[in-house]
Amino acid sequence: MDILNAMKIYVKVVEVNSYAHAAEALDMSVPRISRTISDLEDYLGTRLLQRTTRRMSQTEAGRVYLERCRQILGDIDETHAMLSSNTMMASGRLRIAAPALFAMRKLGPILRDYQKQHPRVTIELIIADRAVDLIEEEHDLGIFEARHVTGQTLVSRHLMSTDFYTCASPAYLAEHGTPLHPCELVRHTYIAFRTEYRSEEISFDTADGKNVPVELKPALYTNNIGMARECALSGLGIATLSAYLVEDDLATGKLVRLLPEFRLPGREFRLVYANRKFLPAKVKAFIDLAIDHFREEEASQAESLPAVESDSRVS
Repeated sequence: MDILNAMKIYVKVVEVNSYAHAAEALDMSVPRISRTISDLEDYLGTRLLQRTTRRMSQTEAGRVYLERCRQILGDIDETHAMLSSNTMMASGRLRIAAPALFAMRKLGPILRDYQKQHPRVTIELIIADRAVDLIEEEHDLGIFEARHVTGQTLVSRHLMSTDFYTCASPAYLAEHGTPLHPCELVRHTYIAFRTEYRSEEISFDTADGKNVPVELKPALYTNNIGMARECALSGLGIATLSAYLVEDDLATGKLVRLLPEFRLPGREFRLVYANRKFLPAKVKAFIDLAIDHFREEEASQAESLPAVESDSRVS
């Protein structure tokens, strides 16, 4: 039997969850589709699909086989694309998964430049503030915090790092005073971003390497860092926020950075994609553009910082 053709048919049947719809999509008869799946199961010596009069589902072996089929067929298509002069130009759909706040604050210029350079590519940006399975959810690439990157079959590359600042509005500080040491935070109204700090304790580092843990009693919890910023801007209390989120607020004076001589652990964002020998032109083009953009941005930021601050930035 034609194994590659049988694999393509099996993938299509699973994608559309129907022999009839697969037959229509592949311009084949339903009996041929059914016979091919049956022959494939006989060849493999295992059942791939459970079929009843009402529904169809994959067996455990079928799910494993589907992932391998997609990888093999994808590698074949990418190999042909790499060798074909007619398909060297990036085209098609590019699916990117990224956290909401990062996407809103950082991806705009990259998406603009990418679209100008590759007008034949349609970008589909999926906002995902959760763990994402790139392969299972059929994303071409994703942007995640380094601590959330798992899986040996994925390639992970540094994109950018960000610090966290403790901030408050001028109005709040005028009414409640300005803390001069982390231990004084316990006497203030604190806004906790639960996702970033899963316990009420946060730890500051001093310039000489000492650690200063602080046990807080937040007055408000939120799982959205953008909401924590809004609360701080309104004068509700003090919040710990990512530097790239509040850089404009600090520059305009809407927020004031507190305890600048004490540092909090930073976060690293990484670009993640499937570990394939050949990358589609559309994916490679985005990777190159994004990495170059953030490399230039970090270099520019490092040049603008005093030497003492540059030494302590998150790598």
